Amino acid sequence: MSPWKRLDLEEILSEPVRLVRERLRTHTGKEITYVYRPGPVAASFVLPVTEEGTALLIRQYRHPTGKFLLEVPAGKVDAGESPEEAARRELLEEIGAEAEAFLPLPPFHPQPSFTAVVFHPFLALKARIVRPPALEEGELLEPVLLPLKEVYALLERGEIQDASTALTLFYARPRLEALGLLKP
Repeated sequence: MSPWKRLDLEEILSEPVRLVRERLRTHTGKEITYVYRPGPVAASFVLPVTEEGTALLIRQYRHPTGKFLLEVPAGKVDAGESPEEAARRELLEEIGAEAEAFLPLPPFHPQPSFTAVVFHPFLALKARIVRPPALEEGELLEPVLLPLKEVYALLERGEIQDASTALTLFYARPRLEALGLLKP
């Protein structure tokens, strides 16, 4: 139950994402306007790792930043699809890879001040490339294969700038160490 009372709700954009403007009365009695992306919206992120300890990542152009960012494969969870199914699909589409096991990591809200989206990260073990990537229209990315030790060195130096990738790596680290794929 929300401590704030809705006074008015207006959809201001429906495509490519839904945005609403809501007029509210807060718990202090003040009226405010809030613009945000309502839920339910979900996305899956997957850190694929080979048996040899190589991470299968992507370098993707992100227009709002004007940069190519090093990221884990990720994408929206489609209607009727589970987060794990979306992670498997995105891994195949963006890297052309499959994995034997998908271990769920703690879900998180990437920008809760603006969106209700929830991200579902996974650690995918025994990943292997099985075919070329099948990119969506408008995607500009390339697969990047890096030893896990190197990926975590980039993270520690602040060179992984995508926050969702950084948090996925953070959550995956104890599991990778426990499996002997990453030395503490």
